Amino acid sequence: MDQNIQEFTSFIYNYYDTLIASIWILLPLAFFLNFLTKFSSKVSIFLIGFYGSYSLLIPYLLKIEQVNNLIQEYADFKVFIFFIISFIFGMIFYSIVKIAMSLGGFILGGLLGYNLGNFLISSNYEYLEQLPFDQEVLPWIGFIVIGAILALVISKNYNKIISGISILFGSVLLSFYTIYILEKFVGLELGGNQLLNELKNISDVEFYSLIIGFIIYAGLGFYTLRKTNKE
Repeated sequence: MDQNIQEFTSFIYNYYDTLIASIWILLPLAFFLNFLTKFSSKVSIFLIGFYGSYSLLIPYLLKIEQVNNLIQEYADFKVFIFFIISFIFGMIFYSIVKIAMSLGGFILGGLLGYNLGNFLISSNYEYLEQLPFDQEVLPWIGFIVIGAILALVISKNYNKIISGISILFGSVLLSFYTIYILEKFVGLELGGNQLLNELKNISDVEFYSLIIGFIIYAGLGFYTLRKTNKE
């Protein structure tokens, strides 16, 4: 248990360090994801993968001692190293995300259809005996049909789904950077300004400020998306 807590703490520290070290790269990215995602879903997918590298891949890589030591040897260039890693990851993410979403939709819908078929068999067994095929096949028919329908729905609404995810990611980043910039560069006092040091022990005031900021930015992002959709 203590090891899990230590690993999580290490991840949070590395995530925070990545956010701060790459603020002038991630801040424009956050603005695009939150307000301009409608104009290019392809760019949005790439940027989500790009941000995913900063928020997940790099912090986990930094937990590996050999990788962390290598980065520290070139600490002056770590912003560029993070950028290159994230760019490559963004390209890979862009290449697989649409297939993954459609496949995931098919599997999720398939499982729903399969369980629905089993439910029908268990509740209407005698009625299903009149079917021209073995009722045991019904769950698999449900798997294929409902899975295909959900995959088609996801495919048709792909851009909307990507836009929604982009806004949520962008809102998280903008909320964090707004509080960080207000504390560091404007000199605003918020609960001891713990955010300037780490994420793990931020004050209640900072925590609720982040939540409020996220809600505001998400609301503005979805409002902008809705407005541009009507134009």
